Amino acid sequence: MLSAHDFLMELQRRGAMRLRRVSFRDNRHVIWSLTQQGTVLNVHVAYGAAPSELLDAFALVAKAGGVRSAATRRAASDIAVWPDVSRAVEATRASRKSRSRTSCCATREQRTYLRALYRYFNLTRFAGDLPHDVPVRLSCRMASSLGHMLPGEDVDGTRRVEEIALNVDLMLERNGAERIDTLLHEMAHVADYLQTGHLGHGSSWRRWAHRVGCRPTRLYERAVARRRRRRDPVQRVPPLPAPLARLVSEA
Repeated sequence: MLSAHDFLMELQRRGAMRLRRVSFRDNRHVIWSLTQQGTVLNVHVAYGAAPSELLDAFALVAKAGGVRSAATRRAASDIAVWPDVSRAVEATRASRKSRSRTSCCATREQRTYLRALYRYFNLTRFAGDLPHDVPVRLSCRMASSLGHMLPGEDVDGTRRVEEIALNVDLMLERNGAERIDTLLHEMAHVADYLQTGHLGHGSSWRRWAHRVGCRPTRLYERAVARRRRRRDPVQRVPPLPAPLARLVSEA
């Protein structure tokens, strides 16, 4: 079993001299990535036991600075389909399954409302290009955060979205604008991640924010109404605008 340092030495010995560091990670989805202009290789810890031919494949991709040719595509495919890492990823997912998604505290009626809202904005703001079935959940555990988008990636590198989670406080009566803005904010993250692979609030996300009409900022600047006590349940279902009435029955 190679250490991260030994893994780096093996790749450099194979000509991947632009690499400066290898980081082993026990990820659930992303099994490898090149960051910092191709100088850092992040790989699933299972690759510490990679055979020589996989080290050759990693070296080829690292020398090219990513998947840029037919040869590097074949190398990346060989890396992705290695059975040992597939089993390791599945084991990691199973061990973290209960923590991979935000615990949902939404009522059935709230889930119906959120599905309808997501579908409506997907059709009217995103031209229906987002996945139809992204779960939208409510979280009672968020403190300062209003929402998040949880990204995922299959072992073949295909990007997907696990969920959008919203702070349950957004369902309170005085938070109508904040609720819509936060949902659009997270949906813009969905679009940006699936299109570019970016997860932050960079230029590509800001373009989506401007396009769909949410604030192009990382933090929400207006005051948000909060529960008096975090353990208090929120069962309120906001009224839906008239154009959404049809979607409720279909959600």
